[in-house]
Amino acid sequence: MNSVSADNEQFLSLRLGAQDSEVLRQLRARSGLSKTDIVKRALRLLAKSTQTQAGIDLYALGESSFGRYGDVTRQSGNIKSVVRERLAAKRS
Repeated sequence: MNSVSADNEQFLSLRLGAQDSEVLRQLRARSGLSKTDIVKRALRLLAKSTQTQAGIDLYALGESSFGRYGDVTRQSGNIKSVVRERLAAKRS
């Protein structure tokens, strides 16, 4: 005889406004999923999305755009020497 332990489950009750209730009804009609499955999927999707956003710092987000083709030597901190090199190359 298998019994489900109440320690492993958590019950949730929530109130939905008219708009959210309609969205849930449409999702059920299109997907064939139960209300519980829809809420569980939405919860997991939100958790995954939040985890991904929290794991990325601002530098990593823009890293590919720094400098020309991501080249560190062409970043603005080194711009004076880059300009001098280019001018010297044009003169020769």
